[in-house]
Amino acid sequence: MILGWISIYIIRMAPSSALANIKHEFNLSYTEAGLLVTAYFYAYLPAQFPSGWIGDRFGRRLVLSLSSALWGLISIFTAFVNSFHQFLAARMVTGVVQGLYFGNDRPTVAAYTPKGSAGISQGISFIGIGLGTVLGMYLGGLITSLMGWRWMFVLFAIPSFIVSIMMFIVLKGTPSNGNDSLRSFSELLRNRDFLFVCLAGIPCIYAFWVLATWAPTMFMEMGIGDITTSSLLASIIGMAAVPSLISMGYLSDALKKKGVRRKLITVLDITIMSVFLFLFGYALSINSNPILLIAFYAVISLLYWGFVAPLYAMLQEMVPSRLHGTAFGLMNGIHFTGSLISPWLTGLLRDLTGNFVWSIYIPAAMLLFSSLAVTSVSPAFSFREKTAKL
Repeated sequence: MILGWISIYIIRMAPSSALANIKHEFNLSYTEAGLLVTAYFYAYLPAQFPSGWIGDRFGRRLVLSLSSALWGLISIFTAFVNSFHQFLAARMVTGVVQGLYFGNDRPTVAAYTPKGSAGISQGISFIGIGLGTVLGMYLGGLITSLMGWRWMFVLFAIPSFIVSIMMFIVLKGTPSNGNDSLRSFSELLRNRDFLFVCLAGIPCIYAFWVLATWAPTMFMEMGIGDITTSSLLASIIGMAAVPSLISMGYLSDALKKKGVRRKLITVLDITIMSVFLFLFGYALSINSNPILLIAFYAVISLLYWGFVAPLYAMLQEMVPSRLHGTAFGLMNGIHFTGSLISPWLTGLLRDLTGNFVWSIYIPAAMLLFSSLAVTSVSPAFSFREKTAKL
């Protein structure tokens, strides 16, 4: 599962590190460059909703193995596009195929998680996202500077085929539940706590894709190095994933055993992230010292990954296992509605204002809504586990 996420994210992050070069080659505005990244999510999001059900019907091993081979092939095709619209189409098809992964990956992880270890297992299995982000940003920038951005998509396709073969060989006997799709969706959408957890992730995903898409460009515009250096700095958001996911997953498990609900650590993490995003935006507005900006960016990166393990552990524990495939796919699909306008709107605001300041302030404010949504999970505003009355 970790290798699968690495394969997904190096291809997903590929345009970010080379966005300035792609923008120049196709003569794009910041708004159009943002749309190029956003197009992926227009297709990725709807693919989330049936992904778990498809895995139940046809087997998770087949879906995971076939989809990983397909996104490798599409990545190679992307290297040969010669127009803006062809690039848009290639990214949308990539989004459809990669959208099948999540609803089958998370139930597989949940099925083999020891009791009481939901936080650490969700955290460990997600570190591939961070590693893929690092490799996609840094290696993408390095390959672009040495060979051009088209070679990046060719080379990034290779791990996809390796993962596809490994998935088919290793994932045997992965459980599928064969649920009725409409009945599963209906049951989940009537679950108040499930909806709160879904809504909480929208601003978080919005904030992530503001930074993951535009951070290399931000650093270059601040005069912090060339494309390779700026991509390396931007990849901090991926480097932070490994320590943050593992430590916060472990901490949420430990606190739960002591009677403290996972939502407390989730709310604190998201609230503090909001504060540091405001500070990062303010530092941009006054052209602060680059070292301070990089420090704020590093803290935000750690905090972003900090909420992931406890939040997904909450979902794993609040939903029956027979609904895990549909629930994880549906929740991730709802979360990624935050990505539908994030890169595009950031580019538009950059065109209108001449800087990225308001693009940072907006998600900082939105994150306060996320904190409130998690706090409202029943029992609302209570952070202790219920104790049975004797």
